[in-house]
Amino acid sequence: MMRSRFVALLVTFGVTAIGALGMAKAGPPGTSGRPVLNSHRVSNGKDLAPQVRITSPLDGAFIAPGDSRLGAGDPNGAGFAIVAEIRTRDNNKVSVDEDINIRNVEDLGGLNPQFPGLFVFIDEDLITPDGTVIRANTNLGPLFNIAGTDDTPGAGVTIWVGWHMLESISLREGESFNLTVAVVDNARRVGFDRVRLNVAESVTSRFGTSGNGLTQNPGEPDRVDGGTAPIVEIIAPREPSAVTFGENPPNGSLHYIQVAIIDREGDVVVDELGASDGLLDNTSDILAAQFARIDDAAAGLAQPNRNVPGFDFRFSVPFGGAGGVANVNVARLFNIAGSEVIVLEDGTPAVRTVLNWVVAAPFGGTARDENFVTFTASVMDANGNRSTANSTFQLTESAANGDKLTPQP
Repeated sequence: MMRSRFVALLVTFGVTAIGALGMAKAGPPGTSGRPVLNSHRVSNGKDLAPQVRITSPLDGAFIAPGDSRLGAGDPNGAGFAIVAEIRTRDNNKVSVDEDINIRNVEDLGGLNPQFPGLFVFIDEDLITPDGTVIRANTNLGPLFNIAGTDDTPGAGVTIWVGWHMLESISLREGESFNLTVAVVDNARRVGFDRVRLNVAESVTSRFGTSGNGLTQNPGEPDRVDGGTAPIVEIIAPREPSAVTFGENPPNGSLHYIQVAIIDREGDVVVDELGASDGLLDNTSDILAAQFARIDDAAAGLAQPNRNVPGFDFRFSVPFGGAGGVANVNVARLFNIAGSEVIVLEDGTPAVRTVLNWVVAAPFGGTARDENFVTFTASVMDANGNRSTANSTFQLTESAANGDKLTPQP
């Protein structure tokens, strides 16, 4: 009943009413983040609304509160990544300007000009790295970092967006908050998803006080001896799907890649703030130098990403960002990371880290003679335990690049 009322408001009043969706409290844990897409249809008699699914953080996850306090800011915030999967299912598509940088901080609370149909709400106040406050239920869509698109089978495409949250959350032990992501398409239909997230330092403090502290940082002593191998999964794109060949940068393939890592000991080495490459300078216009960007192009071709030194990612076909050859490590090109804590089936807390990238270079050379590309993601923790995941996708000429798969705002 509650959801129906909010959807009706959105249809009647359009985007001016969408704030009401953010203020709605979630149902009990487990009502979202399930294996199937959580879609909400607004029917015009024949068409379907976009399907929206939050793939990070997971419903019921535990979030490190972060180190910012009112008047005393700190970039070591909650430090999780918000990633949403948006699937359109007909020709009334969602307008997005896919890019490795869609961040428009000056529009906070309004519309992101590169993705005007994106609305993201957290129903608690956030403390910024400057020690100021973003009020609960402010539209956070303009703060998102990256967006990319792949061509799923049938009508429509799948759009992905991601943001590393530098802000902190002041909640007491055992309290929860709700995250809602909503998308309005060009026919003013609405899809949304919602997850409930927990703050409990009794769960997260064994790893750290911030998202960046949940994982072992480069240069830190090993947290454990031996340990267990991480679990690695390629979340985005989803099989089966197709990725474009792409054109010259910055109009590369522009599909979105998300790799998830689950580790019991938290000893996968990740600097979610992106400082370990020595480039951090928040006054710089260079993306790789800004807080929460893990891009490390300066590391050099085929070299590890200094912010995630145990991570290796390769394409099976020639790729522009790999010097025009296949099977070269391109982890240095990933854009953002974030971490949360989940509880495994045996009751053990584990750190879940997601690494995200919008591919700004094309597949070229003999890749043009191929029909498929295989992605290989490999992660080695600080103790040398390694795991690998593979996914295979069709290479498509349905559009020149991911940007051409959706209308432009």
